Amino acid sequence: MSWYVVARVVYRHLRSTGSGRPRNRWLLLILGVAGVGSLTLTVILVGFAAVLAGTPASAASAVFGIPPIVFSAYLNAETRAATIAETCQVRWQVVAGIWKVESNHATQPGHTISPAGTLTPPLYGPILDGSTAGAAIIGDTDQGVLDANPTWDRAVGPAQFLPGSWSAYGQDGNDDGVADPQNVYDAALATVAHLCIATPGDYTNPRDLERALRRYNNSPEYVATVRGWIDYYQAFQFTQGLITADGNYAFPLPTGSVTVAQLRRSHHDYPASDLAVPEGTPVYAAHAGTVTRISTPCADTQRCRCGWGVHIAGFDGHAYTYCHGTQIATYIQPGVEVKAGALIMTSGNTGNSAAPHLHFQIRNPTGTLICPQTLLEAWHQGISRITAPDSGCTH
Repeated sequence: MSWYVVARVVYRHLRSTGSGRPRNRWLLLILGVAGVGSLTLTVILVGFAAVLAGTPASAASAVFGIPPIVFSAYLNAETRAATIAETCQVRWQVVAGIWKVESNHATQPGHTISPAGTLTPPLYGPILDGSTAGAAIIGDTDQGVLDANPTWDRAVGPAQFLPGSWSAYGQDGNDDGVADPQNVYDAALATVAHLCIATPGDYTNPRDLERALRRYNNSPEYVATVRGWIDYYQAFQFTQGLITADGNYAFPLPTGSVTVAQLRRSHHDYPASDLAVPEGTPVYAAHAGTVTRISTPCADTQRCRCGWGVHIAGFDGHAYTYCHGTQIATYIQPGVEVKAGALIMTSGNTGNSAAPHLHFQIRNPTGTLICPQTLLEAWHQGISRITAPDSGCTH
């Protein structure tokens, strides 16, 4: 219940909206799906072991608090959705949004996850005997086989399935011959099955997604909170080498979009960097922080030099500026906190700009601009650092 309360607070924070800027949610959804597609291909080609050891799973752990094995289960469920039904497509973010509320990604205190993905000890919800306020009263339906209670039912596993629901939708996600609600691979695929079998639809369509989530838990508050977390996770992408190993910093563009030679160039008579990338290239937050301002374009490009831009007060005391965007991520608003690697906008050619590019600059805690070139090169190589000169930028 405590995680639900926390989730609701964060949901309200993330769902706050402003006005006066473009909101092409579909463009950003497509960008997110593209990032997930690359991960799905990784799963297909190299299997679970590589995903568990790879950068995406490590980044998921550092940024989201999702254990790598649970993140692997989410990807596996997304990949195998078509085995549930030919038209079944469920993004990993949908499963993650549900599990965030149900069990905080299977990370309840006192429980561990085995290398095979099984929770120890088993995770159970409250006994549904009427003693929990607001909860249903459900007598035993499984003779206590799944929930260890032969008198009353209770939800089981990280996805919190009722025994009757598990009987209908349970899956063997890791092909070990057993459908175990306490196993993250089985439960993640069962979550997909519940959505696709109970309420088939296009879950990129908000109405279809809401209908499916209501079948999972018919509570407006629950649905709104889960959708808030789905939006939150959708704003992130994991690309090989994008986020540093400690999760503190991220290269602000897809790593393959620029060369090291480009990073070493100085582009202004003051410390800053211009990185030429095609319009619509994803732009990520280089460090966690709080959005302080959204820049907007105007007819006077000298006065509105930044065009569409995002300004973030980093938790490391530095201020980060991203300019000349064409699309701001829908959840980005003043006051919203972002993590390193968050998708904050797409690149463009707005403001005082002659061609599509990302203008990127950093001010240290004293307000002095520092040279970003050495930092960009380090982040491009996956090295976490923030120390940089405030003069003598690379040429």
